[in-house]
Amino acid sequence: MQIRPYQTKDFRYVQDICMATSKYADDVTPLNRALICTMYCDYYLDNQSDCCFVAVDDDDIPVGYVLCVVDLGDYVELMQQEYLPLIRKISGGDFFRYSAEIKIGDRYVRQGYTSHLHINVLPDYQRQGLGTRLIEALEAKLKELFVEGVYLVTGQKNAQARAFYEKLGYEDIDYLSTEVVYGKKFYTED
Repeated sequence: MQIRPYQTKDFRYVQDICMATSKYADDVTPLNRALICTMYCDYYLDNQSDCCFVAVDDDDIPVGYVLCVVDLGDYVELMQQEYLPLIRKISGGDFFRYSAEIKIGDRYVRQGYTSHLHINVLPDYQRQGLGTRLIEALEAKLKELFVEGVYLVTGQKNAQARAFYEKLGYEDIDYLSTEVVYGKKFYTED
């Protein structure tokens, strides 16, 4: 298994992984695919692909990814203009929940967690160190860009994910209704 920067040819594979690891993994319909991919992967691939990495098998097919937004200001603006209208057409409930999550992100930016990430690895490839290697590749890129810190959101009941992030030095910085926000600082003001 190899970790490499995302390439345009990986787009559909990343969407497939996003779906396979989502709450709709057993209910893949065109609407569910559009909803999940619009919320959790398309923006990153369309606008911040230089900070996206994939884990690939021996045939160079992605089996996992880490996606990152470096500039949350641009993210919020473009999400509101280009992506949220589609989410609203598909699911009003998800639109309001996701809109709130985007707005809440501003509080983490003020705390120095200026970027945001999503990571997913297909179940058959988990627990092989790919997630760690993906995060390490992303963190090296973020440090190269002098990003102050990064945050992510995971389910409160997802003990495996929580242990994984904590092992990598991420600290719980906030609690939402059913989720935990983890953050890691790279540079701090002294």
